[in-house]
Amino acid sequence: MEHAKPPTGTQAIGRALAVLKLLAAQAGELGTSRIAEHLGLSSGTAHRIVRALVAEGLVAHNPRTDAYYLGTGTILLGQAAQRGFGLDKALPVLEQINAETQESVNLVVREGGESVVMLRVQSTLPLRFEQHPGARFPLYTTASGKAILAYSPDAETYLAGLPERLPKITNRTLSSPAKLAAQLEEIRERGYSIDEEENVAGVRCVGAPILDADRCAQAALVIQVPAVRMPARRVRELGARTVTAAKEIAQFVPVDRMMSR
Repeated sequence: MEHAKPPTGTQAIGRALAVLKLLAAQAGELGTSRIAEHLGLSSGTAHRIVRALVAEGLVAHNPRTDAYYLGTGTILLGQAAQRGFGLDKALPVLEQINAETQESVNLVVREGGESVVMLRVQSTLPLRFEQHPGARFPLYTTASGKAILAYSPDAETYLAGLPERLPKITNRTLSSPAKLAAQLEEIRERGYSIDEEENVAGVRCVGAPILDADRCAQAALVIQVPAVRMPARRVRELGARTVTAAKEIAQFVPVDRMMSR
């Protein structure tokens, strides 16, 4: 049961952020009763929070449905964050690779034990894998996650914290930390990572780390291709292209800001 006392400042901020994250995850509208249900709040508390967020322009109200959705203020904040991370400068690089290859291209950052898609240019070919910014996956299952781990100072700590048998996402997901460690060594020798349908069946990916001045990574560039369009020769070609593009992006993306939580 929710505590009767008014929430502290820290608690109120946490609840407001939880509402924003919920609306972002839903990518639609929610009424206060649904917000309260999702977050374990009373209806009155949920209503007060959303009204405060509406007043700041971070949430908007649809009077026809009496529901709430992310407001224009979040767009402005997102655009400012993109500029701060240099993503506005990185986007033309992704668009160029997309134009050259006709394949989907992602810029991904690490958050704890997950890789999170920050920027995406989607393939326009009929056969493609749909994805969106904000999508997140375990590091060990993706080309992006493995590229980042290969150049992460805490890679050994991460490996030591994994279970002996890794949870399977597909039947080709790596089965053990030892196999992952071996792949990380290969990535350091080769310069790019490969996802052999380990995260999504039928999709192969290549990725390269975006390195800071100390050759550490918190971000990666990835090209994502249906397996039927990705023979071994093309893996090598696109792998080399990701390395070149990642080096270009590293010149203007402040990688040191992309710190793991």
